Amino acid sequence: LSNAELLHIDAKNNVQLSTIALNNVMGQPLETQVQPGSMPDTLNGPQAQSSPDDLNTLVQRATENRPELKSMQYRVEAGEDGVKLAKSGWYPQIYLTGNYYYSRPNQRILPTEDRFSDTWDIGVTASLDLWNWGTTMHQTQQAQAQLAQAQDALGQLRDGITLEVTQNYLTLHQSRERIGVSQQTVKQAEENYRVTNEKFRLGVALNSDLLDAEASLLQAKWNYIQSLVDYELAQARLQKSIGL
Repeated sequence: LSNAELLHIDAKNNVQLSTIALNNVMGQPLETQVQPGSMPDTLNGPQAQSSPDDLNTLVQRATENRPELKSMQYRVEAGEDGVKLAKSGWYPQIYLTGNYYYSRPNQRILPTEDRFSDTWDIGVTASLDLWNWGTTMHQTQQAQAQLAQAQDALGQLRDGITLEVTQNYLTLHQSRERIGVSQQTVKQAEENYRVTNEKFRLGVALNSDLLDAEASLLQAKWNYIQSLVDYELAQARLQKSIGL
């Protein structure tokens, strides 16, 4: 009983610490009371729920939803534009210019008159740098190297996200299987306790045997509850890894 009370005190303290940490992450007063959005179903367990999507679908959703992957894709697109900009030094530069004047007197009109007059002009200019000491080539190589670096980083990030989703997906299925085994263990422990209690009533079992059977039943129920909690956590980690 004393050990159980100590565990209960630790559990209450862990709840308070977790609530404070959650409030700190959400930026609200630390004393705010938080009500969980979901509770483990101790009657049916997650077997009554629909199974998660297949792994390929989850990975695809993660690649579409994860913000860091979108950010890296933008960096790759920026790198591609940088290569195009660097290569533009190999081609002629064409400029279109235009001017409009409205002045008194307008010096562009001869003979000059003391009145407001407007004039305009438009022109096209083309230039080609024939000798730049290899600047364009080096700038292009630098831009291509930066693009390759961004593409490698994007590939590594995709591989990391795929690995994370796969690990959480397998952990979720493992948790579901553990719940089934824990349920069966509880049923066996209940039957063992029933049989031992009947033997004790008939005087063919010791008091210690009954206490052992009761302890085994409590441990089986504890393992079942823990497996439900592990399943809830595995679900949360999987949803986080796919960007939900």
